[in-house]
Amino acid sequence: MTDETAMPRDEIVRKTKAVSQVLEALSHEHRQTLSSLQTDNNMPPSDGRISMLTKSLEQLELGVSEAQV
Repeated sequence: MTDETAMPRDEIVRKTKAVSQVLEALSHEHRQTLSSLQTDNNMPPSDGRISMLTKSLEQLELGVSEAQV
């Protein structure tokens, strides 16, 4: 018995690659923003944006590594 909702393997690979590309682009944007925040001398060191971006970047990088096809 076959599952009518099953996607063909090549479609799964294609969609996974597309998601991986989006995650990589988001990671790049996060790295740029994080770098900008870290070099901003006017920003107080207790600003939570750096820790939030760092955590988000870690999660994005994990997603990229898991999406490797």
